[in-house]
Amino acid sequence: MKNNIKFIYTILACAMLLSACNPDDFLGIKPRGKDVPSEYKHYEGLLTSFDMIKWATGFSSKLYFPMLSDEYIVTERSLNELGAEMGQQGRACYQYEKDFLLPDDMPADWGYNSNTYALNLIINNVMATEAAEADKLATLSEARVLRSWILFRIAQIYLKPYDESYAGNTPGLPIITESNTLQETFERATMKELFDFITKEMEESCSHIRNNTTYTFRIEKADAYAMMGHVYHYMNKYDKALEAMRLAKQYADENNSAKFYDLNTLEPDEIIYDGVYHFDNIEYMRNIIGFNDCISWYYPYYQTTATMYAKPEYYALYSATDRRQYRFDAEENGLHRVVTGEDTPMGLTSYSLYLVLAECEARAGDASAAKNALKELRKYRMPEADAAVPADIDTKDKLIKFCVEESIRENLGNGLFFFEMKRLWNDPLFAYLKAGYGHKVHGTTTVYPFTESHFEVNIPEAVLKWNTNWNNGTAN
Repeated sequence: MKNNIKFIYTILACAMLLSACNPDDFLGIKPRGKDVPSEYKHYEGLLTSFDMIKWATGFSSKLYFPMLSDEYIVTERSLNELGAEMGQQGRACYQYEKDFLLPDDMPADWGYNSNTYALNLIINNVMATEAAEADKLATLSEARVLRSWILFRIAQIYLKPYDESYAGNTPGLPIITESNTLQETFERATMKELFDFITKEMEESCSHIRNNTTYTFRIEKADAYAMMGHVYHYMNKYDKALEAMRLAKQYADENNSAKFYDLNTLEPDEIIYDGVYHFDNIEYMRNIIGFNDCISWYYPYYQTTATMYAKPEYYALYSATDRRQYRFDAEENGLHRVVTGEDTPMGLTSYSLYLVLAECEARAGDASAAKNALKELRKYRMPEADAAVPADIDTKDKLIKFCVEESIRENLGNGLFFFEMKRLWNDPLFAYLKAGYGHKVHGTTTVYPFTESHFEVNIPEAVLKWNTNWNNGTAN
């Protein structure tokens, strides 16, 4: 009897709670197109959602593409631990096996998630709400830029590097522009169609975005132009990239958007922890976190063992006074443990703005502008007396190489060098880097070579089974 009474009270309590909820005050995106937000503040709320800073749909999702970067090396022990911790997929990925995923795997690398739907919802509907036209246009433009950036990042992971000579007949990605949950199959655009869409969206949107924002996971004008500059930079369209990056720097200076940690003021123990949890990292201008638990299972908090180390030839790029070297743990068997790889910045960082700007200035022949941009960054990474570009960097080619090597020094450990490997593959200035590509097992003669075939990461079978008209490597 008591149990029956308790059951009845429970049902009554649930009924009262449900009746107290006013559905008009609760923003929920209902599936199947049954309902959409109706007020401008709702669309603004979608852009301010915490989900908009996550590359993956969950905190436990795994990024695999960073492991394809040449910047890492393992030992025999740590390779075995990588397999134990990450399964056969992690080990196979390091060994450059094309089919490293299991049939049902859906890695975080495949970034088509609920954010794309939410962005399309904003783009399709926000202009019909009641609000100032400039505000609505700014929100629309921000959503267009962010949708384009997500597409760009997925293209960097899964597609060959952009090249005009084959872009027109090389498979790209689906361009999804409608917030339609009923659509089940999608056609892949060509690479050219995809990048034309991305750049057009950005070109039309950047100027309408707000000059500054309150949140690091909202896009302001400096961020938008820098994102567009990154796209053109990856496409090897350095003149267009330079135009965008100069505007990004201008707006960043006006609004104090590009901030830095001064490593000269931090102790080595503080520097090594920098980058572990990046929710409030001041160097993230537009924060999109890729939770990267594939890179290092060495957690400073728990003093567990490492699976990834910095490849010695890249670590050797640090000068004696460069405090970025303290992002790595003490030497172990001649190697330095990667401990700052807890996430991979999939959004925009202040240091990437300066690095891309510097390289584009160097390629345009403005050595003074390039060196000034580099010094502005480097003075936060080493004593200011050492921050200037060395005097022996006295030709255009040397300066371009120095810019790329500075990017390696800044990003070592986060896996983004994989994108640079693609971009610079056919650049003769970087044949010396290309000659050394390949994963190694320290202390052995084992080498897993990196070849042009590894540019394309196979689309997961879990995606292909829902899109039977697709195939890896075919344009349909």
